[in-house]
Amino acid sequence: MIINKETIDNYVKGITNPNTQKTYRSSLKKFHKFLTEKEINDDYKAYLNTKKYKAVTVNQHLIILKTFINDYTTIEYTKDLKLLKTTREKPHYLTREQIKTVLKYTDNKTDELIIRLLITTGLRINEAVNLTKQQLTKTDKQGNAIIKIIGKNTKRRIIIISEKLTKQLNKYSKKHKTYIFESTRNKNKPITTRTIEIRFKKLAHRIDQEEHTNIYSENLKPHNLRHSFAIQALKTNEINYVKEFLGHENISTTQIYTNLKEKDVVDRFKKLETI
Repeated sequence: MIINKETIDNYVKGITNPNTQKTYRSSLKKFHKFLTEKEINDDYKAYLNTKKYKAVTVNQHLIILKTFINDYTTIEYTKDLKLLKTTREKPHYLTREQIKTVLKYTDNKTDELIIRLLITTGLRINEAVNLTKQQLTKTDKQGNAIIKIIGKNTKRRIIIISEKLTKQLNKYSKKHKTYIFESTRNKNKPITTRTIEIRFKKLAHRIDQEEHTNIYSENLKPHNLRHSFAIQALKTNEINYVKEFLGHENISTTQIYTNLKEKDVVDRFKKLETI
């Protein structure tokens, strides 16, 4: 089989998650560029290393390539594609008190509600911005929104949005057509994750100036709020429950994998503290 742009596009079209699709297309196009300059049996890992990527980035490209070759081609890739050794960094996060400081300095409803949503649900930022108004209508007797999320690798999980935050989100998005967080430039489309990242960066810089620190510039990022949620959840829940809250396939630190009943996960989620 010849690997070209058409082959890659055909393969990527079979991936259901749009974010995964985008990542695979970008990575495989990089491999295609490598092939136009080199031969199939040249060392792709060495080629990636010349780009001065971090080890974790090189590994992501190698994993995507191995998956593509194994799933979609008959090519026997003879070069060693073993992953690089990496050191796991400690997650960056904000404490509950630091989150309260962030909310004190937040001067607009969009930032405030996204921060509250991420810190109380553990949602990934792309999952948060793609939430629809319709999803808020599925509530329990107490008014908590019970939302089913399809995350990475089509992993399904349930998140709970508290009754108070559900009301706030409904009020905020009252004039929006489809999405809770609607773009101001492109009507009926969600706000972009890049926009949120830029807004958080500006907010963090302002807080650091006022508080004479650099904590917020280092840690006030959408994914770090997911870490913050996880660390808080681990204080009162077993790690296997937190795995379900976050939608992880596995937990490498413990190698625990348990199939929990949906009701049990929902009940535990409702007991989490809110801010």
